Amino acid sequence: MATVIDNDTQSIVVGNGTDRIAIHLKQSATDTVQNQSQSLLVTSILIEIGDIEIQIRRSTKSKNEYRKENILSTSTQSPAITFHNGDQQKEPITEEKPNANPEYWDYSVIHGPRMWGKIFPHIQCKKFQSPIRIYTDQCEFDSQLVQRPFTFKFDENCCQTIENTGRSFQVTGKGSSRITGGPVVDEYQFLQFHMHWGANDLEGAEHVIDGVRLPGELHIVTWNTSKYKTPKAAAASDQFDGLMVFGILVKVVPSDNQEFAKFIDLLSNVTYKSEKININQATIALKNILPNDTQAYYTYKGSLTTPMCYESVCWIVFREIVGLSKRQFDQLRQLKYVCKGDHSTNGNISQNFRPVMPLNGRTVYRSF
Repeated sequence: MATVIDNDTQSIVVGNGTDRIAIHLKQSATDTVQNQSQSLLVTSILIEIGDIEIQIRRSTKSKNEYRKENILSTSTQSPAITFHNGDQQKEPITEEKPNANPEYWDYSVIHGPRMWGKIFPHIQCKKFQSPIRIYTDQCEFDSQLVQRPFTFKFDENCCQTIENTGRSFQVTGKGSSRITGGPVVDEYQFLQFHMHWGANDLEGAEHVIDGVRLPGELHIVTWNTSKYKTPKAAAASDQFDGLMVFGILVKVVPSDNQEFAKFIDLLSNVTYKSEKININQATIALKNILPNDTQAYYTYKGSLTTPMCYESVCWIVFREIVGLSKRQFDQLRQLKYVCKGDHSTNGNISQNFRPVMPLNGRTVYRSF
């Protein structure tokens, strides 16, 4: 048994392998007239036993909200407990109408991750899916990654449009870019970036590092221009060199992230699904979105985390975590998954991440 304390994320992880307990904490200020002190508040407990995962999460509801719920409902199910079996997440039950499109997908109960295998049967046959849990002490150090550092070359006009896809925002561009190095031998070009987040500040990232799930994760998607003629061909190849996706984990910090603000502040222009605007040249500098240390990362062979879930991705998950303010996370949660004019009462994109998938014998490498 080993105990690891991460002061940055305020977590304690106990155990080895797939049998672990992760306790997540945050600072809680207690102010009184005679004494001012700070204590640690348990926000969630994650228990992993083989393929079974049990998460107990502190509810963010107030006592008055619970009092109202108890008056209106006799339900005894706690909204703060989530069970996972075989890495498949069970979404909260909500009333919603099925979409007429047989290939429609989203993150709801009817069309969400638990149902993707039924909507797209080929997904059921896939073994090397993403995202995954990553444990640093189980990763294999690869010295070749150190000898082949990443080089990033981006034109000023790489980011040309921002769109609400109904599942996230997406920044896309066709400007010249060139990414080389790392675990790949070919040349890659920027295609788009988007982000995943949760309904609260306790979850939202897709990859779980050392038992900790952060509230957000940004993905920069690039495609192999040396081997494939189009991004679509690269994605559909089901070859692990088709795409290279850079995952940037995001936490909550007190101050706004000024570089991320350059696109987050544009989201009010694309509040509703399918809304899209052009971005002025050089508004968003891709190189400034990347972490300061782009040479320390985890890498493995995996898939897209959205349908069609093609297994064509070389994943790069940076060790360094970037920060967004609570205000900026709230801006993300204002995006709608419905079109303008739709009178849905709850149309906010608030939980657009896929549950972790089985590793199935894959090796995760690290460069540090």
